[in-house]
Amino acid sequence: MFKIFNGNKVQLTEEELEIQNSEEAAIDLNEMKANNLRLLRDGLLSETDWWASSDLTMSTEQTAYRQALRDITTHNNWPNLINDDWPTKP
Repeated sequence: MFKIFNGNKVQLTEEELEIQNSEEAAIDLNEMKANNLRLLRDGLLSETDWWASSDLTMSTEQTAYRQALRDITTHNNWPNLINDDWPTKP
């Protein structure tokens, strides 16, 4: 692999390659974790879809829970959530 240094194409050192590879691995791990959490969130939303049926009226707590699930990807700890980061189902 190469980098541009002072306008010249220069081969990365072994140390730079190791750093790049570890950073890429960390990014891949976070992406995998985020994808798995999105699947979990989607499942939790699916379990409550019936609440939004046209012949029912959701409570404020139910509406807030579903919105919190949709917003979980904006949580400060995303994608390194702990159990307490998830909203509580009413």
